Amino acid sequence: MLEGIYFQFPKLGFILFFFLACEALCPLRSNPIYFPRNELFGTEESKPPLWMWVAKWAMITFLIVALMSPVRDRDIPHHGDGWDILLILDPSITQPQTLTQITSLIDERPNERLAFWIPDTTIVPLTYDHEGLKSIVMQSETRETAQKVDYRISRFFATSEEEKRLAVILSNTPKSLVYALPVGVQTFIASPQNEPEWRIKLRNEYPPYRVQPSRHSFDFYYVYPLFLGFLAMLAYLYGRNQKGIK
Repeated sequence: MLEGIYFQFPKLGFILFFFLACEALCPLRSNPIYFPRNELFGTEESKPPLWMWVAKWAMITFLIVALMSPVRDRDIPHHGDGWDILLILDPSITQPQTLTQITSLIDERPNERLAFWIPDTTIVPLTYDHEGLKSIVMQSETRETAQKVDYRISRFFATSEEEKRLAVILSNTPKSLVYALPVGVQTFIASPQNEPEWRIKLRNEYPPYRVQPSRHSFDFYYVYPLFLGFLAMLAYLYGRNQKGIK
């Protein structure tokens, strides 16, 4: 329960020694008042009980502990969402050069979920396993198919936030490959023949997500010794106000 707790200002613990020194060297003194007939003023006073001594020093100790500010470190991870990207490859251009372009794109997006689809050939759902995804991409083969890109790509984004859905279509003839696209999915057309151009454009329009470092914070626990010190002070004041106690 107390694991990891430390004091922000441990040097303030020396304040306790001032109280101890004052207790030993500076006892409370009062001028005595003499009455000729003490019996007229009730019973004689008694010495404070042990619990009052404990309450007094508990009050002092807990208040000093509260001043020392007990804390525990806590790292707050940065929560941010990268793009969920569906890579759609025209099955008629699955040449090694095009597949290499796709694997290079995957390497540029290490913190984002990627999916891969070749109509009528290969379906890989959104995943962070980029190495496995690249292995599947490199095994793709050229194949003619009549299937086109349509509303079915929305199934790839079933767990994605609407503003983070992106479909990257790699095709030299996208008009003949794409039949229709669902609403809410942003689309980027990339022509493998112009790789430098579309890579730069994609990076500028949809920049890769960069993981931000965790934010360092503290959990403060000074309220607990402060509360206990307050209770000890109430007990001590209660004892001081009792009749017959010095």
